[in-house]
Amino acid sequence: MIGRGSGFQKRRRNSRLIFTGLIFLSAIFYLASVGNDNAFKSSRKNVEGVGAKILTYLTLPVRGFEKLIADTGNRWNAHSENERLKEKVSRLSDTEARLNDLSFKLSRFETILNVDVDSDIPETKIAARAVSENDGPFAKTALINVGVKQGVSKGDAVMTIDGLYGHIISVGNSSSRVLKLVDLNSRVSVMSKSNQARAILIGDNSPFPTLSYISSQADWDDGMTVITSGDDGVLPMGLPIGTVVTENEIRKVKLFANRNFVDWIWVYPYDPIKTPEEDPVPVDPVDGAGMEDTTSQETGAAVQEDLSESPLQ
Repeated sequence: MIGRGSGFQKRRRNSRLIFTGLIFLSAIFYLASVGNDNAFKSSRKNVEGVGAKILTYLTLPVRGFEKLIADTGNRWNAHSENERLKEKVSRLSDTEARLNDLSFKLSRFETILNVDVDSDIPETKIAARAVSENDGPFAKTALINVGVKQGVSKGDAVMTIDGLYGHIISVGNSSSRVLKLVDLNSRVSVMSKSNQARAILIGDNSPFPTLSYISSQADWDDGMTVITSGDDGVLPMGLPIGTVVTENEIRKVKLFANRNFVDWIWVYPYDPIKTPEEDPVPVDPVDGAGMEDTTSQETGAAVQEDLSESPLQ
């Protein structure tokens, strides 16, 4: 019994020594691997740095050759583009010569016929700031900070950088009110830019005003540009408005100036065509009346003389 117990203790002690030795060896191997990894990473960085420098010098001739090929291709393309541009310039020179000749002939014809071909669109513009309003009898209006002092008049067109915004409906000393094209009370004479078909653009408080009073023979296709016609004698002809769109078989206009908030606008002062009653011929109160009386007397005498010489008497 004593021999068997001493053998068990001896085997147990040996097992503990072996287990402790294995743990110690594992720790040594782990520390050695960590150090090797760090050393390997450091060595790899050094090798990559040296290799990058070597490859940079080795690839210099290759890069130079590639650049030479690219420059040659660009020069060839530039030569071809130059030849193409020369041909285009030659064609445009002939076209310019014909246009100059036609322009000279047109100018002569205009002088001979005494035709006024100036555009109705005013060259002068008045810049202003706009503030939208939502109350009052006009639902879609805007206040601007210019008025009579700056030369604004009732009926003047109001433009944004995109297109027609509306027109002036009331003017104060230093402010004015603009009726937008989308307002229910807005009525503007318009036409198609492509075929001059006429219509009336009526606002309905929606973003897309309606084209009304369209002739059955008129052609209003989607995408056509709509401009002012000037037929109402209020707005000048040619102001851009928008493009035609169809909504439920109804012709509408998508406005160029369709932004909800407009900051800067321009007022176009315009003198509409006056009627003869609004612009009568000035008559001298003395000479005019005398001339009228003298002319009447001479006419009456001539008629009396003809009647006296008539064979019917």
